[in-house]
Amino acid sequence: MTKDSSVDSTNQKIVDAAEKLFAKNGYDGTTLRQIATAVGIREPSIYSHFANKGAVYGAVIDRALMPFFTEINEWNTHNLTLKELVDIPRSMLTLHAKHPYSAQILHREYSLPFERINPKIKSWLEQIAEQSYVFIDNVIDGTQSMDKQKAVVNIITTTNITLGVFSSMGMQQALMGDDYDQEALFEEHAKIATRIFKSLML
Repeated sequence: MTKDSSVDSTNQKIVDAAEKLFAKNGYDGTTLRQIATAVGIREPSIYSHFANKGAVYGAVIDRALMPFFTEINEWNTHNLTLKELVDIPRSMLTLHAKHPYSAQILHREYSLPFERINPKIKSWLEQIAEQSYVFIDNVIDGTQSMDKQKAVVNIITTTNITLGVFSSMGMQQALMGDDYDQEALFEEHAKIATRIFKSLML
């Protein structure tokens, strides 16, 4: 049991370190040696936990996307109250805030040409999109379902707003200077995202 706990702990440290490095340097600009150095282990030790750099990146992506897929599934299993519906942007921002570097990685991936997007992310996007279509159909008031084009635009707009909050953190700090207050800015972002989300649902 102790050994398994140690393995899990090292896995977590590897993913944590890799997440920061991938966010800063991108996939191609990050090496296993850099990840190992950040964790405080030798590079060959990583292979006891992950087969290669792609597997490490996959673990980072899984951790980034799983909470959102779980959240969307939860939305689809019951009728949302008006408050729950309105709180969706804040919920998304709060989930991303737990791993802001992952949000930066996702934003980078979503900005790539289709053929260069990581296959794992493409698969996740397809699953999340399908669940979102069901969700949107369930919450739209009226007998006519939202067409796929509008649904896709809504998903992309909401995604860009939430991811952009974290990928632009450096810009926010530069613009705010000594007045930079992450919590206060988060609240402002949440308010704006909520207003936009409400308009998209009309």
